Amino acid sequence: MIDIAVAVGSVKSAIEIAKLLKDSADSFDKAEVKLKLAELIGSLADAKMQIAEIQEALMDSDQEKKSLLDKLNLKENLVYEKPYYWKKINEQDREGPFCQLCQDKDNKLIRLQELENNTWKCESCTRCYYSSTNQSRSCIVNISR
Repeated sequence: MIDIAVAVGSVKSAIEIAKLLKDSADSFDKAEVKLKLAELIGSLADAKMQIAEIQEALMDSDQEKKSLLDKLNLKENLVYEKPYYWKKINEQDREGPFCQLCQDKDNKLIRLQELENNTWKCESCTRCYYSSTNQSRSCIVNISR
């Protein structure tokens, strides 16, 4: 668990030890100075570890935020026009078409491949879409050459 208070406490402790060393360097013997320096190094190491954990958590949070914003943006710009989906780029332009079944079932945006005669095929689920009739069904395409 990330605790910012622990990181701040470690830094505060390190600062106090450094001030103590600075103000009392003449009154300490070598052993006491070494002990205080070891405490200072320990406090700084603790602070460094806590700050690294905080940085990692912030990066994870930023990545999750970006992912959620991308999903929201897609949801706002995805338009269903029977029998498939289109993605709005702006008011005049759109991208696609995309498989209705894959989007509705698995939330996957799979671009359809144009075959012939206004027929589109999804390479993921193998469903075919027929523009002229606004229908879709499983299709078998003969690829013999």
